[in-house]
Amino acid sequence: MIMANEGSLLSVRRIYYRGKLNSCNYTCSYCPFGKKSHPASTMQDKQAWSRFITAIEQWEGETLQLFVIPYGEALIHRYYREGIMRLASLPQVTGISCQTNLSFPADEWLDELWTAPELINKIKIWASFHPEMTSVERFVRQLHTLHNAGIQVCVGAVGNPLAKNMLGDLRNALSPDIYLFINAMQGLKSPLSNEDIRLFTQLDNLFEYDLRNAPAQWENCSGGRSNCFIDWKGDIFACPRSKVKIGNLYQNQKTGQNQKLDTSLSCQRKVCDCYIAFSNLSNHPLHDILGEGAFWRIPDKSLITAVFFDVDGTLTDAQGKVPESYANTLRYIAQSVPLYLATSLSMEQARRKLGKTLFSLFKGGAFADGGLLLYDGQSRCLPVELLPDVNEESAKITAHSYEGQVYKYSMLVYEKEQRESILFRLKAKPYQVFYKPPLITVVHKEAGKKKGVLHICKDLAFPLEQVLIVGNSQKDWEMMSAVPHSCAVMNSEPLLKEHARYTLNPDRLPAFFRFRE
Repeated sequence: MIMANEGSLLSVRRIYYRGKLNSCNYTCSYCPFGKKSHPASTMQDKQAWSRFITAIEQWEGETLQLFVIPYGEALIHRYYREGIMRLASLPQVTGISCQTNLSFPADEWLDELWTAPELINKIKIWASFHPEMTSVERFVRQLHTLHNAGIQVCVGAVGNPLAKNMLGDLRNALSPDIYLFINAMQGLKSPLSNEDIRLFTQLDNLFEYDLRNAPAQWENCSGGRSNCFIDWKGDIFACPRSKVKIGNLYQNQKTGQNQKLDTSLSCQRKVCDCYIAFSNLSNHPLHDILGEGAFWRIPDKSLITAVFFDVDGTLTDAQGKVPESYANTLRYIAQSVPLYLATSLSMEQARRKLGKTLFSLFKGGAFADGGLLLYDGQSRCLPVELLPDVNEESAKITAHSYEGQVYKYSMLVYEKEQRESILFRLKAKPYQVFYKPPLITVVHKEAGKKKGVLHICKDLAFPLEQVLIVGNSQKDWEMMSAVPHSCAVMNSEPLLKEHARYTLNPDRLPAFFRFRE
C-alpha cells in the first residue's frame, strides 16, 4: 500500500534532533565533548531549538515521535527541559525522549511536570551511565526518581573492561524492569576478551547486536522514509551517521512540509555502526524484541498474565543450580502473575532441582512431558502401566507416581546392549520413549508439554496472547510455538534461538514484559 505522502517530509513519523550544543558538564575520557563551554554556541543552540519547536508546532503531517540526541548534556539547560514539555503538550507529538547523563535536577523537573501530569506519559529518557563521573548510588537514585514518577526509561553504559565491576553493581542496583544496554566501546587498544564479552552479554542479552556492525541495507532502511535525523540548521538526513542530505525542514517555510525528500542516493555507509543507525533497519531482530519501542530503545512490554518455564538448562545452569539473579527474578514476577513449570522432570525431580522454597513459587505445571498436570488445586494424571518385562538387574528403574498412579518411568541403563534390548522391547508398547544415554524415560502416549500447557491455559482461561513460555531446547519449541511470546534462554540450542521470538535469560524478562495492568 502506497502512503499518500510517501517520499515527502509529511511521511516522516519519527525524528531525531541534534542541536548546536557540543558541550558537557562531564569529562569522560572516551568522549570529545567534556567540559567544552561555548556561551555563544549555547545561545545559537537555544535559538535553533526554539526554531525547531516552532516548526513542529506548525506540523501538518501525521503524528510524530521525537528524540533529542545532543552532542553533550542537554537537560542541564532549562530551555531544553522547557522545550520538551512544550513539545510533549502538542497533540501531534505522541512521545518525546532525550539522551542524558542524569546530572540535571530531576526533582525540580518533576515538580514542573506535575503541573501538567498528562505529559509524563509522553516523556521518555535514555540515561547514560558514566562511571568516571558519578556513583552507582547517585545515578540510580536519579533514574528511579523519574521511573517511579511514570517516565519510561532505559540505561546505556559504555562497555569499558576496566569498569566491569561497577557495571555489574549498576545492573544489580537497577529495578528489574529497567533494561541496561552495554554499548560497545570504540577505540580499544585490544579486542574484548571472551570473558569480557561473556560478562557484558550477561548484563545485556542484546549486546551482540551492538558488538558487531550491521551491514547497511538501504532497501530495508526506514531512514529518510518514515524516520529521519534533523540538525540545528534544519538539514535532513536518513540518520545521524548518514552524510547524504535529503532536504531541509525550513526550506520554503510555508510549504516545506510538502517538500519531496531526495532519497535517490543510497546510503554511502557500508555498515550501521551505532544503535540509532541499525535500529532503522526494518529487518533487524530488535524490532521483534523491542517492538515499536525500538525507536526509544525501551521495550514495548506486552502484558503477560502467566509464565511457563522449562527447568533443566532454562532455570538451572551447567552445574544444575538456579543462579541467584534468576531466583530473585522469579520472586519478583511471582508477586504479580502465576508461574508454572513445563518440564520433562517429574514433580519430585523438579522440587529437588529448584529447592523447596523456589518450587513453592510455582502454582504447578506440566510435569514429565505433560504426563502429570498440577495447577491451582487440580490434577490430571496420564498413567503408565508397570513394565515387568524390562526390569533388568543392571538397570536402575524409578517409578514416578502421583496419588498411586505411575506417570513416568526413568531407567538408567549403563550397558549399551541392555539399552538396545530395552528400547527394542519398548517399541511394541503404547508409550512415548525418550532416550539420552544412559537414560531412558517412558511416559503416556498422549502426554506432551504443548498439550499440557494448552490444557492448563484453557482450564484457567489464560489468553494465549498473554502467556510467556521460556525454554532452552528444540524439544521445547512445540509448546513455545503455541504462543506469540516464546523466549529462548541465552545458552539455548541454536535452532531454538532462530525460532523463538526472544532470546533472553530469565533475569531480564521484567524489562521486556509487563506483569500487571
